[in-house]
Amino acid sequence: MSSNSPLPEPIRPVGNAGKRMGRVRSEVRRDQVICIAIAVILLAGIFLIQSPLRSRRAKLVINHNKSVGDLIMTFPRLTLGGFRGILAMVLWENAENDKNNHDWVPLETDYNAIAALEPYFGSAYIFNAWNQSYNLSAQFHDMNTKYKWVLDGLIYLYKGEKYVPDNANMIMNEANDFFLKLGTSFERRYYTARWRYDLAHLYRYQPGKVSSQLSTLAEVYYLVHRPEFHIKLLPPRSGRGPLGHGVEVNGVHYRYGLSVFYFAYQEYERALHTVPGPTDMGQQVLDSWPPMTLRCWCRDDLFYAQRVTNRIFNLDTETQMLRRFPARVENVDDCYRNVKVNAPRSIEEFKKYLVQYPYQKYVHTQHIVEVQYYEALGQAEHELFRGLVAWQNNNRRFRLGDAADQDLAKAVVLYDQAIAAYNHYLDVAYPNEPNGMPNPSRKDELKFLNALRARVDGIQSFRLTAQHNKPDLSFLAPVTLSFSD
Repeated sequence: MSSNSPLPEPIRPVGNAGKRMGRVRSEVRRDQVICIAIAVILLAGIFLIQSPLRSRRAKLVINHNKSVGDLIMTFPRLTLGGFRGILAMVLWENAENDKNNHDWVPLETDYNAIAALEPYFGSAYIFNAWNQSYNLSAQFHDMNTKYKWVLDGLIYLYKGEKYVPDNANMIMNEANDFFLKLGTSFERRYYTARWRYDLAHLYRYQPGKVSSQLSTLAEVYYLVHRPEFHIKLLPPRSGRGPLGHGVEVNGVHYRYGLSVFYFAYQEYERALHTVPGPTDMGQQVLDSWPPMTLRCWCRDDLFYAQRVTNRIFNLDTETQMLRRFPARVENVDDCYRNVKVNAPRSIEEFKKYLVQYPYQKYVHTQHIVEVQYYEALGQAEHELFRGLVAWQNNNRRFRLGDAADQDLAKAVVLYDQAIAAYNHYLDVAYPNEPNGMPNPSRKDELKFLNALRARVDGIQSFRLTAQHNKPDLSFLAPVTLSFSD
């Protein structure tokens, strides 16, 4: 074809084909208009719901000044966006591998990174703190290391409260760490005594001068200064120590430490008064924690006072005893004061609980009569202690009718009352079988009844022999109450 040839004319649709093309064009234009209209409506809807969305977001995530100013928490939120969840899942897997491989330092780093990526999910803090306090602490044989891991778990929860405030489940787990781990776990004898010691020696803590790797004073200092505990450090009685000895709570002095159960009680009360409340257990169980905690506080102070008394008069040399004798006397006196105050409170709270949950009468009636025994035991043991202190202050000279003898005579009467209270507890908690056969579980509890009787026999022997011979104080060694829950 030559270059001068005319171009062919385009083929134009004719007839029905032309009509179909026109109909297609009109349908396309209609669909375009509909899509544009929907887009406009959706955009308008987005603008309309922004205000209620901001209001709801403010309730779920509180961006107070401290959290926004914390670069560690803010940077991932600003840069990673939706990828934070994926990265957090990778870190969860790494953390589990580190735990299984006993790589403890990387594990703590993983936990901190997870908290930085997802700072507003309380369940992350609860899970990781549980791992630290329960699983990781159990990996070590050294008691100090175990104790430090438990404290680290508690601190992890409290730091999480900065970003997830008023989370009742987190508060309940804090209370459980004090009650179940520090107070009633297998290692409880070390934990409860160590906690008292640390609390009484906070005056030795100087920020920047005491390494937290060598001492747990830094961790304890952080924990007890939480506002819900109402704690003030007492001023020093002498020039020794920059901060003083012991603490004050609501006007009451605890110069030589304070039971972990006080802290558990405060946290259980805080959890129960948080709205919405805890969701990880039933309400009847939740409401039983405060009276149970007061009950264990009485038991803890009684057990501790017995150990100190036995150490003073049986295990220490006379030189060791005299060096710290006044302080130890005050320490034991404080314990019996605490029992005198908390036993009636516990009984009263149990009674209020049973009004609300009468079907729990069988279980908690046992606890009421148990606390009544603690109350009677505290009076008897305190009177015995007074008699021994009077004897010591009189240069261990003794004669019938003097001040020490009068205290010991009163103690014998009070121990008889404690024996009656303990028998009543056995009848309620370990009743005999319906056919009259003895309850087999009761046999194990008789050792505490025998210890009470040994106290009475020992006091009577002391009164008869102390004037002429060196008295036998071995009757102080048997423990008169169970330290298990």
